[in-house]
Amino acid sequence: MSSRTKYEMLLGILDVIRGEAKGTKWAQQYAVESTDNEDIRQARAKAFIHLYLKVMFGLTEFAERESFITDGSYDGGIDGYYIDQDTRRIYLIQAKFRNTERNFETKEIEIGELLVMEIYRITGGKTEDEKGEGYNGKIQGLIRRISEIPDIGRYNYHVVILANCKLPAEQLRKLTDGHPATVFNFERSYNELVFPIVSGTYFKAQEVTIRLDLNNKSAGAKTSYSVGTPDYQCEITVLFVPTLEIARAMDKYRNSLLEYNPRSYLELEGQQVNASIRETLLRPDSNAFALMNNGITILSGETNLN
Repeated sequence: MSSRTKYEMLLGILDVIRGEAKGTKWAQQYAVESTDNEDIRQARAKAFIHLYLKVMFGLTEFAERESFITDGSYDGGIDGYYIDQDTRRIYLIQAKFRNTERNFETKEIEIGELLVMEIYRITGGKTEDEKGEGYNGKIQGLIRRISEIPDIGRYNYHVVILANCKLPAEQLRKLTDGHPATVFNFERSYNELVFPIVSGTYFKAQEVTIRLDLNNKSAGAKTSYSVGTPDYQCEITVLFVPTLEIARAMDKYRNSLLEYNPRSYLELEGQQVNASIRETLLRPDSNAFALMNNGITILSGETNLN
């Protein structure tokens, strides 16, 4: 029995994403029940953008990802986007999915396909293309969202190209209205989009920002105190929050939270986790037990509460 190729694994993932549209208003658009090859090809092309949004930004819900996909008639050459409020960056996506393994791994996106991106008009708030035709509803939504950002001057635009492209960065900038561009060629797509899904390690954020809604909690929902250990001095802040808030954070940031959890590193000292926790409880010279016992413990470079 031969193992599947990377491209076959990609197709499998895209078909699973298509299946998420079952029972929704997008079922026909994603060819959930169709056996027509062209319908499936077009659906996989959109699912490819879904995959990028899921892996890179942790968008696990199909409907949420779909709201950022603009691919269609009168899309101004923009197939999708994402507004990252944490990093103040607006991603504009141009994707070119290939229907065969050979084409996916060898065929380059054409310069003409990059030139159709009307970035300067869309980011400038224009609602019509250069021919005077109105942009589609999804692009209009992008324009509206940009206009509603109060500190838009602090945001940067970044173009993402989901296709093979060997153009140097300086040439790409000329095609993207001067904005930096990131290329996901076939190798990067396999390594950074397919493998993380297969291994369950997708969306490992470099910086974690967690917003918790404590509106319905009393003033006693937060307590802080200093903890001294033999190696360091730190400030402990305990938040009592609704389980739903914890579930939301874990769903989006689970890989990063596991990395930043001090308990994850106890085994590196050659001790069993529970034995190490017990030792911290018995030692009279420190209160390191508080770091390693209950709830979710993460290391934070900066914490702001209001």
